[in-house]
Amino acid sequence: MNRILLYSLLTGILLTSTISAQDAVSNLIDEAEMRAHVEFLASVELEGRNAPGHGSEIAQKYIATRFQQYGLEELDKAPGYYQEAPLIVQKTDYENSCLSILTGGGESVFSAMDDFLFVPRSGSSQDFSGQLVLAGYGIEAPEYSYDDYGGIELHGKIVLAFTGEPEDSDHKSKFTGGRKTKYSRASVKARIAEERGAAGLLLMLPPGSSAEPDAKSLGCSMQRAYEAIVQLPDEIGSIPIFYIVSDKFVNLIGKQLDLSKYEDNIDASMQGNPIQFEDITATLSVRFKDVREEHTSNIIGYLPGQIDEAVLILAHHDHEGIKNGELYPGADDNASGVAGLLGIAKALASSEKQLKRSVIFLSSGAEEKGLLGTKYFVRDPAYPLEKIIAVINMDEIGREGSSRFRAMMDPSIPPDDDLLMVFYSGQTPQLADIVKAGNDEPDLNLMLEPALQFHSGSDHVPFHSLQIPSMFLFTGFHS
Repeated sequence: MNRILLYSLLTGILLTSTISAQDAVSNLIDEAEMRAHVEFLASVELEGRNAPGHGSEIAQKYIATRFQQYGLEELDKAPGYYQEAPLIVQKTDYENSCLSILTGGGESVFSAMDDFLFVPRSGSSQDFSGQLVLAGYGIEAPEYSYDDYGGIELHGKIVLAFTGEPEDSDHKSKFTGGRKTKYSRASVKARIAEERGAAGLLLMLPPGSSAEPDAKSLGCSMQRAYEAIVQLPDEIGSIPIFYIVSDKFVNLIGKQLDLSKYEDNIDASMQGNPIQFEDITATLSVRFKDVREEHTSNIIGYLPGQIDEAVLILAHHDHEGIKNGELYPGADDNASGVAGLLGIAKALASSEKQLKRSVIFLSSGAEEKGLLGTKYFVRDPAYPLEKIIAVINMDEIGREGSSRFRAMMDPSIPPDDDLLMVFYSGQTPQLADIVKAGNDEPDLNLMLEPALQFHSGSDHVPFHSLQIPSMFLFTGFHS
């Protein structure tokens, strides 16, 4: 059922003719062929399509061959449908990474994975040094009239902050009454610190916390600690985040300040109280090893229309590969989206109906490594970005939607009954109207979710960030 909506939706955007023409194009979709795409891409032979890797290269050839069969055109910057993107692959050198604290009493050195934890996703070997600034919970939240930084200058300094939020266990807290907000996330704390000019971020449990050690709370992030890091060559990455787990560090700072009293004062007043330690300098030393050059490829097909504006239809073809001997085939993530991409490409290319706008079909690489394929596309566009008027991303569209997915918890909808989540650029509300119009016949339970800023990590994000109206079609997570 979901696939019918996809084609009604897309043909509603792309065709200049009537609803009957949309139906004619939708009828060109063959269910058995769609299933065959998924079964091939998720087969054992493709080894989970890890990027870079042999399996993802087979997937790329499969998609390029289909584009050729459908009669799609090549773009100048994607000869043979391939847009090659260079990659750097490396591993974190924890043995030579360290945190050092210099005080009037001398230097103390702390070891990675023993005294602190960190899982860098990109960057290069370097040192980040600066005066230490204690900034409460590392939060700047205007909507709650709360600021841990005040007017303090952070440029080039290292921020020390508590995990969580002030009074986050108190149901009377101004931070949504006991429910954690986005400000509890390490990524949000890092973004705030980075925007204010900080060179690094140290996170530690509040003294009064009863939470589990950070090694457990980091969960899947720690599972990636020893995996290879894949990035674009010029990708610097965000400021480093170190999670302090050593009492030695806490005791060292405790000589300067009663941390328990400091925390109590913030929680009681709900006011930040930044403190700059004039005689404490922190150095975060991050090292990498086994560095090598690799590449992945975006596969791009082009269908010309009457005018040179274009709609870009998108799905990523890579997945997680093989980890610890276990195969992650990625049937839903995202062989399902690629099957949708191929089905739409074949239907539109074989239709006799003239398109008003051109269509770019982009099967992106290395999405699971940080949206690298689409990041490369927007940095070195194979088609002028100013002429792309909309982006439609399909990521995990192969299952019935699950009401267990937090964004789909609508009590008016029966569980698992034809749910389709459509996130869209809230700056362009017309996108919702197009989706609703395309849903007349399929009559799916649509969950329309506008977003002014996307926080989910899928390939529409780099386009939305450039103010290109974007949609993200998704049917929820599952076991």
